[in-house]
Amino acid sequence: MKTVLIVEDNIRSREMLVKIIEGVRNDVVIKTATSQEEASVLAMKNNIDLFMLDIILNSSNPGDVSGMRFAEYIRTFQKYKYTPIIFTTALEDPELYAYSDLHCYYYVEKPYDVGKVSKVISEALDFPGNDNVSQSVFFRKDGILYKKEISEIIYIENSRAGQTVYCTNGNLKLPYKPNKKILEELGSDKFVQCSRYNIVNTDYIDKIDTVNRYIQLKNVKELIEFGNTFKKKFLKNVVGTE
Repeated sequence: MKTVLIVEDNIRSREMLVKIIEGVRNDVVIKTATSQEEASVLAMKNNIDLFMLDIILNSSNPGDVSGMRFAEYIRTFQKYKYTPIIFTTALEDPELYAYSDLHCYYYVEKPYDVGKVSKVISEALDFPGNDNVSQSVFFRKDGILYKKEISEIIYIENSRAGQTVYCTNGNLKLPYKPNKKILEELGSDKFVQCSRYNIVNTDYIDKIDTVNRYIQLKNVKELIEFGNTFKKKFLKNVVGTE
């Protein structure tokens, strides 16, 4: 299955794009957002294979280009570094900046040429997915950058005393950083915060005890507790239940 995120504030344009995508392929999950903020949440909760972004998301603001701002934002995450972006626009000449700085896959003008848009979407959905791109993250300590693959990181323990990144090939001690910032820099929905002090890689979860509120990770002796305040969100993100 492929997942497409449409970010479009105009309901008619949004519904038209949904209809076009449904006509191209039947193995596509379509997510929609009307604002940059809503789109950011969906991008972090899902693995998006294609972004369709309206450049102007707030037509009441004459200088609005929040679709571009959102594209700049998602390009900062490793998992979306090469994900195709199709801009939808009524602007006359947006492509120079979009192609050179944001690596735009294509842009289509409004009103839509259904045949042309269908062809572009079909080609973009055949673009190699994020799974084919090695996902890496860089940690900085004392001016030195340490590169780790997402698949190497088992979990992160974080407190005011500092953070410890537990990996398959050794641990990394780092200065404290807010959990929200750590999750943003990881840029992968494989990581979920399960307590005030712990972020786990869901690929390493071996067992979840919902009664005693602990997690058993593969190849880790210590049990990881998930806090009561995080329980509902954690279970929803990991197993789809609350």
